[in-house]
Amino acid sequence: MAEAVATTERLVLRPWREDDRADWSRHLNTDEVRVHMGGAFPPEEVDAAFARLVNNWPTKGFGMLAIERRAGGMLLGFAGYGPITTAAAPAEMRGGPEVGYQLRADARGQGYATEAARTVLDLIFARTEAPVAWGQTSEANARSGAVFRRLGLTLRPDLAYDDPDYEPQENPTQVWSMRREDWPCGR
Repeated sequence: MAEAVATTERLVLRPWREDDRADWSRHLNTDEVRVHMGGAFPPEEVDAAFARLVNNWPTKGFGMLAIERRAGGMLLGFAGYGPITTAAAPAEMRGGPEVGYQLRADARGQGYATEAARTVLDLIFARTEAPVAWGQTSEANARSGAVFRRLGLTLRPDLAYDDPDYEPQENPTQVWSMRREDWPCGR
């Protein structure tokens, strides 16, 4: 079993294992779950997409961690962070850590996204020197915006931009931010 990077009352955030692939494919690489991310990865991209999940954290020290429910060990989704590399993003954001998460459809609406993203913010501010953590979503993804709002991130309409990697209906990208000095570590 992979060692936990972080735990909460209900969740374990841990590196991915090869044996997570079937659950990832069945519950996370679906059009329903990836509706705001361009849909499920096509078959020719599945191997590379899963390899990034498995390899990023151990090799780079950041990436998406598997979210597992503590009670029973069910794979619920993933959460983590990585640097913003999109050239279209405003300059002040590029290179800064972005919070990301995704939950399987049957795990939504239970507070898991907020709990996992809160833990990711703790990791960002404990492991990096970043003065700001970022979140990005679209207006169409109201659930994600609600998570950022619950966490206390600030909506930054001054930094909204069109991301060429997303479908037109997902643009402009909503940008959210949390300054280090405003984050109550150890929440």
